[in-house]
Amino acid sequence: MKAFLTILKYTSLTLLLVAMIFGFLFFRTWQKNERPTVLESSWGETEILIGHSSTLNLTIKAPWHREFINARPTGSPDFLAPVARLGSVEKGALDLTGQRTWSLSIPFVATDARSLEGLTATFPIKPTQRISPTTVNIALPPLSIIFPTDLPDAPKNPEIFLTEDEPDLLPTASTLAPERKPWWPWVVGTLVLAILIFYLLRRTGVIKSTPAWEKALSRLDKLPTDTPPAVFFSKLTDILKSYTSDRYSVRARAKTSAEFIRVLQELPAIPNEYLTELPAFARLADGVKFADQNPAEGAASRSLEFVRSFVKATIPVEPKNSSND
Repeated sequence: MKAFLTILKYTSLTLLLVAMIFGFLFFRTWQKNERPTVLESSWGETEILIGHSSTLNLTIKAPWHREFINARPTGSPDFLAPVARLGSVEKGALDLTGQRTWSLSIPFVATDARSLEGLTATFPIKPTQRISPTTVNIALPPLSIIFPTDLPDAPKNPEIFLTEDEPDLLPTASTLAPERKPWWPWVVGTLVLAILIFYLLRRTGVIKSTPAWEKALSRLDKLPTDTPPAVFFSKLTDILKSYTSDRYSVRARAKTSAEFIRVLQELPAIPNEYLTELPAFARLADGVKFADQNPAEGAASRSLEFVRSFVKATIPVEPKNSSND
């Protein structure tokens, strides 16, 4: 249970830190309130006959709080008529900096063969509580509009020479594509599920953790006695306190020597012989660590064996199962 709570604590701190980072990035994006920028613009057909249509495809990056209402422009060249009912808007997912990608698509019918150089189309943006433009002007990419090679006798009648159906120019609402689902709930859900599975596997014994006494003995085996005294006794007391904390589920790591001994005295499982010798060991360790005292020859080896003996003496003994003949 303690291991699960430790994992849960660090996971919560990690999620909180990630949330604060994203919160700051999104706040900075909102604070800057930048205009939407065009990432890509193109025509479906780069050359059309007069009276025919070509679809304008736009990819636009905008801050998370700026949303496009529809794909029907509020302004466009007078010889380009938008086909409103065929326009569409696709709302993309947010990136990690609080920017969203939008995809707009709308057909335009050419009624004249003029050039589009320097001309723009204006699209509406949903108003926000901040003072900011409610439209965005987009430069139109080049489009070649040409006359048909053969004109009929009655060119005023479009049904005679147009090969496409007459477009619907009524200002109906454009189609708004379904919004993509955000990705972060899946990440959080997967993380919580992984923690739960790990905890259940630990509880059922499928995943076995290294016992506290095995970790302590392994650390003691790797601690050489010829280490500088202050470093040696600092590591040795850390091993002892860490083992006691894990073995008896007590808070001993940050305790002073006096507090640590009082904690051990309250544990009935500690043999009395070690409770008697612990104060002398603590005085020696504190003197070396904090008062620059030089330990006597062989003190490091004796202290190491004392801690090793303490760990071995407090290893839990599994009860033997009695069998009846």
